[in-house]
Amino acid sequence: MTSINYAHCLRRRFTENILTHLLEGTSVNVVVRKRDQEDQEADRLLADVEGCDLPNARVLAVNMRACRGSYRQFLLDLWQQSHHQPALECSDLFTILGELEQAEQQFIIVLNHLDAMRANDVDVQFDQDFYIHLNSLKNYHNVALLVITEGTSYHGMSFNIGGEFKTSKLDIQEIEYLPALMGDEGRYELTQRHPELSTVHISHLLEQGQHQELGYDYALLDYLSRQLRHSVESWDDMARFIQQLKDWQKRYKRQSKQAEYRAQKVVEAAGKSLSIFKMKHLFSMGYDILKTVFLEWPIVLMEKISEYKKRKE
Repeated sequence: MTSINYAHCLRRRFTENILTHLLEGTSVNVVVRKRDQEDQEADRLLADVEGCDLPNARVLAVNMRACRGSYRQFLLDLWQQSHHQPALECSDLFTILGELEQAEQQFIIVLNHLDAMRANDVDVQFDQDFYIHLNSLKNYHNVALLVITEGTSYHGMSFNIGGEFKTSKLDIQEIEYLPALMGDEGRYELTQRHPELSTVHISHLLEQGQHQELGYDYALLDYLSRQLRHSVESWDDMARFIQQLKDWQKRYKRQSKQAEYRAQKVVEAAGKSLSIFKMKHLFSMGYDILKTVFLEWPIVLMEKISEYKKRKE
């Protein structure tokens, strides 16, 4: 059997465990503990899974936050990835899943941000049959399901199903909670990103993202790493390096609070002229845009554009 390289993964052992279940045909729900409105943890896990060179298996990932308002778009995203070509129309979900089961390779369907299906603006075509079809994958040999939710497992969620809020017919075999980021994992990640830095530099960098009970804050470490990547400093002066890290950390926390406050104010202002339905839709769909505007916008905006282009290719 061909071995899988997990060197690029943030949580190598956890990712290996998840993929072991999936490649054995077992469906999995990974629960990401939501922290400060950040999505990096869920998106990074997906990127790590997609980055694995799987033997005779392919990953088909759909962002449910982007597709929840259009069932047709969901089908098109799934069909286009499975067929490696664009399309204006495609088959229904039952047919698509049946074609995958009959293929000569395995497929892992990833529904990222499945908790987005709790919103008010979910397309009514995401009815109970949608969840029944997904649930049927537990009986498939060549297709496995990975759903990523934030805050709680699918068990604790009421979804907007056909225009009504109720529990789904999903029955996912394994529920795994994304563990806290440990020091050795964070150190390896930062070392890979910044081979030019010494072990002492990396230690001070890692220290800035440490939490007493929650391990390390990946979103903060990612932010600090991006600042370093765009900096032209040599950082030979260790005292200056440490002070700069502290300044960046303070700016990150300040901007995070400001972005959350401003986003909330925009939603409240919109609520004066919009219905409650539209206000919640604006908050859930527009938060990433607001964060881009108020959080280090030159860097974040360029990276968001790059990610968007990659998803469209």
